[in-house]
Amino acid sequence: MKFTDIVPKGIFANSSGDDAVSLLTADHDKVQELFKQFDEIKDVTDARGLQEKQRIVAAACAALTVHTQLEEEIFYPAVRGIIDDADLMNEAQVEHDGAKALIGQLGKMTAKNEMFNAKFTVLEEYVKHHIKEEQTEMFPKVRLADLDLAQLGNRMRARQQELAEAAPPAKRRAPAKRQRAPSHRKARASTQRKSATRRNGASAKL
Repeated sequence: MKFTDIVPKGIFANSSGDDAVSLLTADHDKVQELFKQFDEIKDVTDARGLQEKQRIVAAACAALTVHTQLEEEIFYPAVRGIIDDADLMNEAQVEHDGAKALIGQLGKMTAKNEMFNAKFTVLEEYVKHHIKEEQTEMFPKVRLADLDLAQLGNRMRARQQELAEAAPPAKRRAPAKRQRAPSHRKARASTQRKSATRRNGASAKL
């Protein structure tokens, strides 16, 4: 019998840096960096600052949407029965539901909305609490479980790629349309045509 046969697989998966828990932790780090960026410009009101806030919130919501889907489709079902902590898993799902509701509301807003900052701030608080519980309670239990986290990570990474490819492309600026003559030019041209017609008519009578 090898030593690795009696030690939880998750212990060794950590060294590779690309197993399921490491993948989710990296996601946490990315979204927390976006939270930090938002907090630094939270109170700006100029057009450029509002545009940057909108960009940050959109990026955070997109990242969280993929992250929660990965956990709900693959990670949670794989670990729920193994770590034997139904309360922890159920609370994590409820936290997801709350976060998804706020993400949906933010998706219908612009940074000019008076509730924009408040909703994203509450989302940030939800997610930070969720991250703390996962990284201090759930992930350590998963590491000690008899679960192939490297294989699970491969499945999650493949699904992550699928979700990224299926995401709607960023909105691009529509190509400039051929400019039409201003209305005052059209009016002037019409007047000139009418004047010419009257002059021609007068000439004919003479």
